[in-house]
Amino acid sequence: MHGIIRATLIVRAGFANDLQMLAQESLPSLQAMAVMMGERVRNRVFRDLRGIRLLLVLSVLLCGTLARALPEETWLVVIGNNRGNADEVQLQYGERDAREFAEVLRTQGGVTSDRVRLLLDEQAETVRRTLNGINAGLKARATEGRSTALLVFYSGHADAESLHLRGSQLPVDELRGLLAGSAATMRILVVDACRSGAVTRVKGMRSAAEFAIRIEDRVEAEGTAMISSSTAGESSQESDRLRASFFSHHLVNALRGAADRNGDGKVTLSEAYAYSYAQTLKSSGQTLSLQHPTYSYDVKGSGDLVLTSLSGAEQNIARLRLSEAGTYLVTEEKESGSVVAELTTFRDHAVIALPRGTYFVQRRGSHEYREYLVTLWPGQQSALDAQSYRSVRYDQLVRKRGGARASVHGVHLLAGARGALLSGEGPTASALWGYSADLPWLTVGTRLRGSTASLLSMDGGLASRHYELGLSLLLQRYVDLPWCSLAFGVAMEGTWYVQRFDPTLRVVADRSSFGMGFSALFAMERQLVSGLGLRLELGPVASLFRGATLLSGEESGSATRSVFTWWLAAGGVWRF
Repeated sequence: MHGIIRATLIVRAGFANDLQMLAQESLPSLQAMAVMMGERVRNRVFRDLRGIRLLLVLSVLLCGTLARALPEETWLVVIGNNRGNADEVQLQYGERDAREFAEVLRTQGGVTSDRVRLLLDEQAETVRRTLNGINAGLKARATEGRSTALLVFYSGHADAESLHLRGSQLPVDELRGLLAGSAATMRILVVDACRSGAVTRVKGMRSAAEFAIRIEDRVEAEGTAMISSSTAGESSQESDRLRASFFSHHLVNALRGAADRNGDGKVTLSEAYAYSYAQTLKSSGQTLSLQHPTYSYDVKGSGDLVLTSLSGAEQNIARLRLSEAGTYLVTEEKESGSVVAELTTFRDHAVIALPRGTYFVQRRGSHEYREYLVTLWPGQQSALDAQSYRSVRYDQLVRKRGGARASVHGVHLLAGARGALLSGEGPTASALWGYSADLPWLTVGTRLRGSTASLLSMDGGLASRHYELGLSLLLQRYVDLPWCSLAFGVAMEGTWYVQRFDPTLRVVADRSSFGMGFSALFAMERQLVSGLGLRLELGPVASLFRGATLLSGEESGSATRSVFTWWLAAGGVWRF
């Protein structure tokens, strides 16, 4: 025990600055996420933050030593099953997860195609036969003293006792024996297992007991490692938006380069896990159940294991250099295209590898999105900051339900006119000052309006000026277009009317009354700079108010009047 502590302190002295930087980079975003959760979940997240801090320490310790690449003879067995037992809901993306994992290890991990076994929708006997065959070959070559590796990946249904493979069972003890008994000098098992459901679904509908795999230390090998997608009592989850499970999606992105924290162009086993852990926890934090991947690492000797390399990627793989640290969404060809990657980088100029093609890339900042359309060519590296982009302003960002803000505030000052309210009156000049709050689904606001118009009675005996002071509530829904934003909504106004008469042939007392107005709203906004924009709005308006009735120029009483007319206004908007 003392030896372990002493060794840790020695390394820590050399990497203190790195540890501090890593902790500062990783914890704030997760803490902010925790604030948004309930007390019970929040306490759990903060407990996990301490675990992440320890994990970052372990990652630095591993990365600080010499990293080893996968041996030239590496066998990859990838198992994907959407179908489990007859009583289990069919998964949507277990087999897709398997294909993506196999492809990234083949193209960037240097695993040759002839040593990749992709088993999709197969039963237990096929898996058993495949592993026994590979182990037999590895045993025959063990006497040659060559370094070998066996990497097994599974995505599908499972419980504490077995994998569920299309109506058949592969016991956990048997899988443990097949892996632990292998003559491979390095053995890795990655399990993304549980059950299924709706847009974000539990992989299998109900929680299961811990998927407990233990690899015996007594096996004479260089090392073993096991990663699972969740811990005891938790569920692994799928996402229709990502078209993958949370864990597998983030693991594949880690191997594509997102986890390359030190910028050496290589992704190690510990880097891949550290990234997958943090991102899976972050993604599942937006659901009702947190998900914590687990990691068991028992490697004899020194150094971490390199799983993928950006420099060694196949020629049909392109590279994209991301301009700044942050969160990125990559989809096929357009924003509504299929999600290729949703990833977070922790350093500037990080590089990820992607198949050739055209991608819509969205850099998600706290206050704005930058959206790019980039075409990647095989064997080439493209810099994102060299591409043209469209900046999505703050209010649009909220309406896209993105960024760190739940709302954007704004004020506007407009001038305009409204059609005649009283007979003989011309258009009424108006000035409007208002406040609005942009929310994810709706923009709400309030507005103060002042208006005035002059009136001369038909007999020429009375001249007056008509004043209005109105306070209204606005509800709007925006449609954001590339060059402007359109808004549709309604306004409800309470109005105080005052009519002041000029002394003429006779003296008439000033009149005042309260009324209401209802209007439909159509608006167009064009962004200028720094939150400033231009706004044009118009629509029909109906007004209800009490007005005097006259007989021979004399007031004989009052009655409720309704007037249907128009209004138009233009001016500036400032959002902050």
